[in-house]
Amino acid sequence: MLALLTAVFGFLAPLLPELIRQWQRRQELRHEAEMLKLRLDAAGREHLWRMEEIGARADAAEAATLRLPPVSFGVQLLDAGARAGFGPAPLLPAFYLFALLDLLAGLVRPAVTYAAFGLYAAVKWAQYRMFFQLSSDMGVAEALLRIWREEDLAVLTLCLSYWFGHRAAKQAFGGSASSMERAR
Repeated sequence: MLALLTAVFGFLAPLLPELIRQWQRRQELRHEAEMLKLRLDAAGREHLWRMEEIGARADAAEAATLRLPPVSFGVQLLDAGARAGFGPAPLLPAFYLFALLDLLAGLVRPAVTYAAFGLYAAVKWAQYRMFFQLSSDMGVAEALLRIWREEDLAVLTLCLSYWFGHRAAKQAFGGSASSMERAR
C-alpha cells in the first residue's frame, strides 16, 4: 500500500508546482480583473466629472458673454473703415443708419410693453365707461370695483414682481439697467 501511495505521489509530485503556479496565476488574473474594473469605474467617474466641468465652464463663458454690452454696428463700421485707411466722412451716412437701427432694436421691447399697457388701459377705460353709462346711480368707486377682476390682479402682480425682480438681479449681479436689458 505504501508503495502504491508513493508511486501515485511520485507521479503527481511533478505536477504539484505547476498546479500551484496555475492557482497563483488565476489569483493574479482575478486581482488584475478587479483592478481593471476599479480603474474603469474611476475613469468613468473622471469622465463624468470632466463633462460636468466642461459644462460648468461653458455656462460660465456663456453668462460672461451675455453680460457683455453689445457693440454697435455703426461703431464696428467706423473701426473697420479706420483700419482700411478710410476717413470717417464717407462712412458717416452708414454710421447714422446703423445708429438708427441700433436705436430701433433697443426700442422694440419697450414699445411692445407700452403698446400692450396702452391696450390694457384702453380696455379698462372702456369697461369703466360702460358700467358708468349703464347705471347712472353707480358711483366711481363701485364701477372701479366691478371692472377690477382677479386677472387684473395677476397682471399687476406680474408687472411689479418683474420690475422689482429686475432691480434685485441688477443689485445681485451688478451692472446698469441698460446692461441688464442687453443681456436678455
